[in-house]
Amino acid sequence: MKPFEKVLFATDFSAVSARAQAQVLALREAGCEEVVLVHVIDVREIATVLAEPAGVGEVEGRFETMILERMRNHAEQQLKEATVVLEEQGLRVRPHLIEGIPAQEIVRLADAHEVSLIVVGSHGRSNLSQILLGSVSENVLRHARQPVLVVRRVEESPSAG
Repeated sequence: MKPFEKVLFATDFSAVSARAQAQVLALREAGCEEVVLVHVIDVREIATVLAEPAGVGEVEGRFETMILERMRNHAEQQLKEATVVLEEQGLRVRPHLIEGIPAQEIVRLADAHEVSLIVVGSHGRSNLSQILLGSVSENVLRHARQPVLVVRRVEESPSAG
């Protein structure tokens, strides 16, 4: 097996994920032939949005189902588009849409597919949720058995004045 024959690319469909996708395409020259493409719908985000006031459980359940369905539909469309781009460049793609905790699911899927590299983007944020939950890329780095390529966002340069 070539060193990077099969890689896992985790995307959140952001601009930094587009940069990470470009790195996946560049890995073709290092022997990449297959991409396990994954998007994880973070179940913690849904729970945060739906912090339940007392007595609205039934309404919340219907609202949660509606939000989750919209998230799934959007993610399925985005995964299809990413799959087409990768396949047009000659890569075999195995798309996966998963609900769970992103870092855990990425590491689990990387092991299940026996990939040789994980590619993720990093937003470089330090907001409250990342302080409390940790960043996805940081948690993947900490727990993955495979090497991890973390692609950072482009820093904007200060304007000349």
